[in-house]
Amino acid sequence: MQLNTFFTALVVVAAANHGARATIVQFSTSSGCSSFQDTYQGDCNFCSDPPGDFASVLFSDLPSSYRVTVHNEDNCTPASQVGQGFGAACWNKGGTALRSAWVACAGQKREMMRGDNTTADAADKATLVA
Repeated sequence: MQLNTFFTALVVVAAANHGARATIVQFSTSSGCSSFQDTYQGDCNFCSDPPGDFASVLFSDLPSSYRVTVHNEDNCTPASQVGQGFGAACWNKGGTALRSAWVACAGQKREMMRGDNTTADAADKATLVA
């Protein structure tokens, strides 16, 4: 009986910790993440894909071990990736507008490659705002 109670308490604590984390992804039509038009919330392994073109994307309330990527096309496709980093940060667009953003769970890493195994064009790359 005590072992069953222990496992029940462990599951409740794990669920509470999991539910307490809420990564926030916000899209802005101005550079520098100054004002936001669309906000998405989740834990990890999700694509934020608002309609329209954006100048910056802000990732907040996530661990530094979570990989984030920004994309210049809808649906967070590997071929459209124009920037990647880890943890909370503001990203400004490069030569093309930002259209979607991905948050990966800890430990998931992928190089910034297009679908044809070439890297994204330097002019398209987004800029991390320090």
